[in-house]
Amino acid sequence: MSPAWQAAYTKARNAVARLSLSEKVSLGTGIQWQRGPCVGNTAAISTINFPGLCLQDGPLGIRFADLVSVFPAGINAAATFNRDLIQQRGAALGAEFKAKGIHVALGPAMNIARIPAAGRNWEGFGGDPYLSGEAAYQTIVGIQSTGVQACAKHYINNEQERNRGSASSDVDDRTEHEIYALPFLQSVRANVASVMCSYNKINGTYACGNDKTLNQILKTEFAFPGYVMSDWWAQMDVGSVTKGLDMSMPGDTTANSGQT
Repeated sequence: MSPAWQAAYTKARNAVARLSLSEKVSLGTGIQWQRGPCVGNTAAISTINFPGLCLQDGPLGIRFADLVSVFPAGINAAATFNRDLIQQRGAALGAEFKAKGIHVALGPAMNIARIPAAGRNWEGFGGDPYLSGEAAYQTIVGIQSTGVQACAKHYINNEQERNRGSASSDVDDRTEHEIYALPFLQSVRANVASVMCSYNKINGTYACGNDKTLNQILKTEFAFPGYVMSDWWAQMDVGSVTKGLDMSMPGDTTANSGQT
């Protein structure tokens, strides 16, 4: 763990020791859909002077906002094969998120463009895992240089939008490590603050409750020290908390249900 992460953990332990159980739960649970300024929000906690988090899309600019830029898509940025330029793009993205008061930029996306017809291929960096990893690394360094947290998504094997909430991506261990997980490993090396788990199943188990991909690969093999948030309403059960999920977004069980 880097010195920066060690310092963060020390501060976090001191803060969490002062919290009640309900306050601890609120740290890891959103305040529900459209109950705050961002697509995802956590509650302020006065006990530790914590203002709450504002989490906002997306990979090429700020969603649901005025007077913001639409940056080149990830696939176009990757096509430059220029690390410096990709990092500059990340820094520019981060600067706009920072100016709007957003704490967590929900990007970059780094799923492999396995399926040409997948509707969100443009968000990521293409079909080559090495290129995707290098572009993810530089984007994260750029975003976080502005004081905004980046979020590596969508972890993992979320390679199509069709039936994404029920389909199972069945992947052997070598293919997982050498192709699909590589960009996320590079994200961890870039000190990414957060990772978003996806809607789909991996080998029959939902991504946000998948002990193999979250606890074993991401947190143990890759030594990821940050936090894992769910994609919006991708948490399927309470037991996910022991399988590697740290934050439930946006906090309600379904859109506008009023139930957490």
